[in-house]
Amino acid sequence: MTDALCPTAKLLATVLDACAERAILLTDDGVILHRNPAAESFLNDAETIANILVLPDGVASWKDLRAAKVVKKDGVVTRNERTLQVVTNQKCTCGCAQAFSVVYVESKHEVVRSMVDHAMDAVVTIDEEGIIQTANPAAHKLFGYDDNELIGHNMSKLCGGNHAEKHNQYIQSYVKTGVEKAMGKNREVPCRHKDGHEFPCQLGLQEITPIASASHSQKRYFCGYLRDLTQQYQHEAEIKEKEELAQAMVNSSFDPMLEINEEGIITMVNDAILCTFGYTREEMLGSNVSIICGDDHGAHHDEYMRRYLETGCQRIIGRKRQVPAKRKDGSQLQVELGVQEVTLQSGKKVFCGYIRDLTAQHKDKRALRRQQQLIQGKFFGKDAEDLK
Repeated sequence: MTDALCPTAKLLATVLDACAERAILLTDDGVILHRNPAAESFLNDAETIANILVLPDGVASWKDLRAAKVVKKDGVVTRNERTLQVVTNQKCTCGCAQAFSVVYVESKHEVVRSMVDHAMDAVVTIDEEGIIQTANPAAHKLFGYDDNELIGHNMSKLCGGNHAEKHNQYIQSYVKTGVEKAMGKNREVPCRHKDGHEFPCQLGLQEITPIASASHSQKRYFCGYLRDLTQQYQHEAEIKEKEELAQAMVNSSFDPMLEINEEGIITMVNDAILCTFGYTREEMLGSNVSIICGDDHGAHHDEYMRRYLETGCQRIIGRKRQVPAKRKDGSQLQVELGVQEVTLQSGKKVFCGYIRDLTAQHKDKRALRRQQQLIQGKFFGKDAEDLK
């Protein structure tokens, strides 16, 4: 048939022959010019597309279809609708003024199967006895088994810990009672590789549409989605380690330090600030920073923050200043306060406060001043006792 085609049609036929999908080349009025090997082995030998497709009621032309039943090579009509992709108006470029159409025929099952096969997560289907029916390539890679080692075996083969013994109980309990203890939920479970090592997985289990068996009894099937959590756990452990290191560095500071959010709520403190102000960590975290502000500074702190966030005017941020502070017992102290703004990757802003207790410094200054006065009194002949 290909020999009788015009050069444009021959070129199109050659392209279709290289396709894995079932493809048909036909004239614009539906006469079949060529079937590629995949279509040749599956579809009947009709000369027109109308004799291959079963048009639903109300549909006049095959060009209006997106899905239809088709007549196979053995004359049997497919039970399920098949997806049709119609490409029209492929104009001839060799002068014969012919217009061509191409129809790709693929079953819905094949489309879904292709999606599952290309999924990055492992996907397995099991029956109500827990017997594996299908497994996608990601499942083979994740567990190290090939199809022959999985199909027909119990799902417990992939389960780690004591989960293997309980897996069948979960399924049977659901089938009998309908209570969704594990069904429809994502949970973390241990899984076992072919080589015996265990690793953490996220498992999601869903019941899929029952399929009628040859005996017309309704057999129930379930689809399991498994995602390896090993890298996620490693990443979380690395983050936790960095957080612990950062907290240790902050705690090693001799000066009090704290972190507050945009609402002035304390979100992080170090050990030095607990010692200086007399609070426990639990008492400070979640409290407004005003609890350590002295005089009327606490009452105005939220207003300072609001004004800065609205205007960006840095009257406090990025500068050091001396302010009064207040301990838990109500006693006052003078501190040097420095505040720096930090913008997180999410865009959220936090503020880091660095505090230096000036009590000892002021005490030393007073002692030095008193000593200077004593020296000056002796130098000018004044009674030292009057200067004490």
